[in-house]
Amino acid sequence: MSDIHVETTAETGYDTRSTIDDHEVDIDAAGPSAPSPVEMLVTAYTSCFLASFRAAAKRNGVRDPGRIDVDADASRDDDDRLDAISFTVSVEARLDDPAEIVADAREECHVDASLKQSVQAEVTVEDDAF
Repeated sequence: MSDIHVETTAETGYDTRSTIDDHEVDIDAAGPSAPSPVEMLVTAYTSCFLASFRAAAKRNGVRDPGRIDVDADASRDDDDRLDAISFTVSVEARLDDPAEIVADAREECHVDASLKQSVQAEVTVEDDAF
């Protein structure tokens, strides 16, 4: 049994609409109408890392980290694959040991861990389905 279920549909072209529980997300693999899949991966990564950073800061004695912004810069290779990513984390609170908090956040961030594992989907095709 799966923990996550996503349904993604494209009527024509490369615009897709995905349903995750009660949430809908639009993605456009080929154009400007919505973020691309790689952009959404970077977005998921920054969101996960920010939450993990907040939790890590609290575990490391920061009572209230306040506002946290993660500014991500990513590059793609010639095949449009994510090649490199960097985060700049801006935190309202003063931190005694930012490197320790980053290391702790990396341990907790599930997207970070998933990317390290190079997860690939197992694919089953059901043709003539409609």
